[in-house]
Amino acid sequence: MSIEVNDIVKSFRSTRALDGVTCSFKKGHIIGLLGRNGAGKSTLIKCIGNRLYQDGGSIMMDGNEIRKSPKDFERITMVGDENMLPSSTKLKNVFKMMDDMGVGSEEKALMLSRKFKLDVNRKWEKLSTGYRTIFKDILGLASNREYVFFDEPILGLDANHRELFYEELLAAFSPDRCFVVATHLIEEISPLIDQVIIIDQGKLLKEGDKDTLLSSIKMVSGERERVEKAIEGLKVLSRSSILGQAKVMVEGEVRGEGITVENVDLQRYFVEMTKDGE
Repeated sequence: MSIEVNDIVKSFRSTRALDGVTCSFKKGHIIGLLGRNGAGKSTLIKCIGNRLYQDGGSIMMDGNEIRKSPKDFERITMVGDENMLPSSTKLKNVFKMMDDMGVGSEEKALMLSRKFKLDVNRKWEKLSTGYRTIFKDILGLASNREYVFFDEPILGLDANHRELFYEELLAAFSPDRCFVVATHLIEEISPLIDQVIIIDQGKLLKEGDKDTLLSSIKMVSGERERVEKAIEGLKVLSRSSILGQAKVMVEGEVRGEGITVENVDLQRYFVEMTKDGE
């Protein structure tokens, strides 16, 4: 059971926001959709949720083209930067509408509101940036749909609210669902996710199991000649050198003497892979 994105292309005038992106979102996973600001994450999510129409490629759900099967959209919740609600609507009324429509639990939304200290008698237009994010996150966490996409879900949140969101995300997840967290803030989200999709400048850079990916990535440092000998034949991901010393990030098994070999965390890998000019 999955959503399959096949060779998606989307342009805005002269800007190619998505350039042949192919990836999948499978149930049973919490996926990090990672990219710098403007990389194409939000555009991809909006195409999947039918808020934008791609210029090329296809989006399939369980083998069916999603746009030809409108009921498939009822299996998806999108939590993003757009406000699709009247600004004068009280938050508690939104939660009730969600329950009445059968897309989520009013009871759970109210419970989460108490945890986040969100005043449900307030209106959307009166909320701060952080509480607007919290409100949208609650809609996603209280959803009963199979696929839930969170687009920058920690924007404007303080440390305590971010930690609470992470706890509730894990509590809401189950093997028959797929949660996608789109963000450019990698360090905090890394422990929660088990799959990664990395996009840069509209192109897919990497997709796969997070732990498998990181187990193959190493940072090798030491005397330049020793380093170059140790990494011979390996895929070089980044390289720097100064005064006869080298530091190289590679993919593959490293063997050699007189060098230092370190594991690379997801934050470091992401930074190196998305550097300007790389």
